[in-house]
Amino acid sequence: MLVLLVASGGHAWGQDTTRVRLEAGLAPDSTSGGFRLPLVRTRYLAHDDRWLTMLSSGFPVRLHYQIELWRARDGWFDALDRAIEWDVVVRHEPLLDQYTVTRLIARQRREYRYATPDALAAALGQAYRVTVANGITGRLYYVATLEITTLSDSDLDELERFLRGDLTPAAEGHGDVGSAVGRGAKRLVLKLAGLPSLSLSSQTERFESR
Repeated sequence: MLVLLVASGGHAWGQDTTRVRLEAGLAPDSTSGGFRLPLVRTRYLAHDDRWLTMLSSGFPVRLHYQIELWRARDGWFDALDRAIEWDVVVRHEPLLDQYTVTRLIARQRREYRYATPDALAAALGQAYRVTVANGITGRLYYVATLEITTLSDSDLDELERFLRGDLTPAAEGHGDVGSAVGRGAKRLVLKLAGLPSLSLSSQTERFESR
C-alpha cells in the first residue's frame, strides 16, 4: 500500500520568498539495509503574489506531485523502478475568509482549513515523507516533479471525479464531455488567458540499498 505522511518539524524560511521551490531529499530514518524514503517539500507558494491573487479571485490551485524511484546502472541508462503521484488542491472560501487544502491520495480525500495566509504557508511548507517502495536494492535515487496549475470550477469537479474513479456523468452525456476528453485544450485556454502555471523538479542524492 502506498502511504503519504506529513513529516513533523520546524520550518527554516530563507530570505528569498519570491520564487516557489520544490526540494527533494532523503529521510533520516533507514532500514538495516540502507533503504531510504524520500522527503519532499514545497517552499514559498503561499508567499507568491501570483498564486494568492488567483486564490482570492476564486480560482483553485492544483499541485500535482510525482515521485519516481530510479536505479543507477553503470555503463547503461538508469532504470525507472516505480512511481507514486498525488494531488493537493487549494481554494479560498470568501464567505468564511479561509483557505481549504484538499489532499487527494490514492483515491482518498482529506480536507484541512486555515484562517490566514501565514497558516496556509506553514501547511503547504510541510515536508512529505513518501512510501514509494520498501526493500529495493541497488544504487538508488528519487526524482520529484511538481506541476502547479490554476483550475476552473469544472476542472476541479473533473479532477475529483477522476480520482474517485467516477467519469460516468461525462461518459453518459450529463457532464462536461469536453472536459473529460479535451483537458489539453482547456489547459491551453487557461494559459492564453494569462493564468499562471509552473513546473518544478528536484532530485535526491544517490544511496546504496542492500
